[in-house]
Amino acid sequence: MSDCRQCSPGRRDFIRMAIGASAAGALAGKFLQPLGAQTAPAKAKAVILLWMQGGPSQIDTFDPKPGAETGGPFKPIDTKTPGMQISEHLPRVAKVSDKFSLIRTLNSRDPNHDTARYLLHTGYRTDPTVEHPHLGSLITAELGTRAEGLPGCITLGKDSTVGSGYLPPELSPLLVEKIENPLEDLRMAPGVNTFRLADREGLLRAQNEGFAAGHAGPRVESQQKAYERAFALMRSPHLKAFEIAGESDETKKLYGSGAFGRACLIARRLVEAGVRFVEVSLADWDTHADNFNRSKGLMEQLDPGMSGLLTDLDRKGLLQETLVLWMGEFGRTPKVNGGNGRDHFTRNFCAAAAGAGIAGGRVVGRTNALGTEPAERPVAVQDLFATIYGRLGVDPNKKHLSQSQRPVKILEGGEPIKELLS
Repeated sequence: MSDCRQCSPGRRDFIRMAIGASAAGALAGKFLQPLGAQTAPAKAKAVILLWMQGGPSQIDTFDPKPGAETGGPFKPIDTKTPGMQISEHLPRVAKVSDKFSLIRTLNSRDPNHDTARYLLHTGYRTDPTVEHPHLGSLITAELGTRAEGLPGCITLGKDSTVGSGYLPPELSPLLVEKIENPLEDLRMAPGVNTFRLADREGLLRAQNEGFAAGHAGPRVESQQKAYERAFALMRSPHLKAFEIAGESDETKKLYGSGAFGRACLIARRLVEAGVRFVEVSLADWDTHADNFNRSKGLMEQLDPGMSGLLTDLDRKGLLQETLVLWMGEFGRTPKVNGGNGRDHFTRNFCAAAAGAGIAGGRVVGRTNALGTEPAERPVAVQDLFATIYGRLGVDPNKKHLSQSQRPVKILEGGEPIKELLS
């Protein structure tokens, strides 16, 4: 529905938001469960993904190389964890290093933005025969929803372009781009109260049912569900989770004054309300030119947002049941190019994980002196996904039916990263 060219922008956004709303309860009959499948005890009830769209430089963030020709101008600083150093532009994150662990040798061998973004959101490489679902869509399908009227998977900021895949379209992530006013497209128009809204909903339903009677098909059914979920969103008692006005000044200061920090605070409120998966995007890490100035500015946004989120979740007792991830689609080349930038790099890049039984203050993997190769413990993307599913109690061997009705495993290959597990 998002390509409706005749809709006004507000209506188009409204329909697109509606399609992302959740409803997984009726899906169980479509899934195939292998006999004897075992799942680890679940630690996590929700996931927050801090997505660094464009691919951040690992050397300039979480794997500094001081004194090396590839090191760049940033200085490393000590963290709360002995022996762990990170960029000088992440001082607040350094103070909460006991709450997260780093993976410094994640690798993918996929240097293209679109396909790498797909891999890091699904655990699969692109395949012309099957479209795999967004991690949050799959988790919602497996675990169901907990927040009445809200979708199980919500993206704040930039669209990852990964949808529900072979799962129903209503499990697609709900995209909220307007962080400053996220409820703009869901508020009732002036002069419209709940009674008038109900009348309009009834009229719309009658019109749609009349059309559907002569035009049955998945597209029509999908549009009907979109409208139904749009009205459910408007009535949800949890919509207030998008509003941070009631938070204390101290809490707001914790997250900083930027849009990314505000989105991180909304993410905390959403998982607190029962949303399964929230993705918070910080874009523009594609620093082929002017890498150091741009990366510094991005880290100044990341620092209060990430540190504030971990601190706030912990003090509210939510970190033990919320898995927090930090990653992008790949890293940047150790060698600085002629435009004072860094290009795409997949041999080793960084990710961070916290909460839900993940041990804090650990570093998995080590890169060589120049940061050009893993020196110890390379980690595959599938290993990271196996860890995520293990924390959630999701069996990666379970099979879903693809668009062609072919059974597809939730994850093919990969082993949980044992060093991260406390």
